[in-house]
Amino acid sequence: MRLDQISLSRDDKQVLHDINMEWKRGETIALIGANGAGKSSLLKVLATLWKPSSGKLIYPDNTIKQWQKNLGVVFPDSFLYDALTAIENLEFYQKLYGGSDRKRLDSLLQAVRLADVATEKVGTFSKGMRQRLSIARALTHYPSYLLLDEPFDGLDVSSRDIVQNLLLQLKEQKTGYILVSHNLDDAMHLCERALLIDNGEITAESRCTQEAFPSFVEQYHSVLKENNHAVY
Repeated sequence: MRLDQISLSRDDKQVLHDINMEWKRGETIALIGANGAGKSSLLKVLATLWKPSSGKLIYPDNTIKQWQKNLGVVFPDSFLYDALTAIENLEFYQKLYGGSDRKRLDSLLQAVRLADVATEKVGTFSKGMRQRLSIARALTHYPSYLLLDEPFDGLDVSSRDIVQNLLLQLKEQKTGYILVSHNLDDAMHLCERALLIDNGEITAESRCTQEAFPSFVEQYHSVLKENNHAVY
């Protein structure tokens, strides 16, 4: 996936400015920035939920339909149905993509540690359980690319560990993802590359290595101070 000079305006306000980036198959990227920097807006463009005002998106297989089939999304809205059980939610979304593989769904529930509540209604789930199920939902159709908009937000230690371990497994399996997070440790340990977005522009990029990352952290902290945000 490649973005060439992508700009986006919403409600007469420009929220993305001339974004250029490439996302290779299997690559894991951390998208870092202060609140309101444009992280979620960029993910919605990548998810084809919002159409950019200008610029060009170049899809890996040259078609938007194939891109959508190869993409999984985890946004703050879980897209889960409270009246359905965990397994019924996964079955519903798998069928939307034309699939019918119960073993896959059972495996995902095991991976997110929800197999023992598979037949319980999602309306009874805690936030951490819902978030873990939302990630399983996004993986029902074997996507090659995954968008994760702050998947650790509000999770307790147990749920955070489960999600981290799952992402590390996906990374090893060469499932690419873009992870939006305020936590620089998440970026360092879960991703190969980090992008800094500020006021709708990508202003810095770094490999997530011990040698390269400290300079990126300094740039991020400088941006936070300039915008009067707390330094994490």
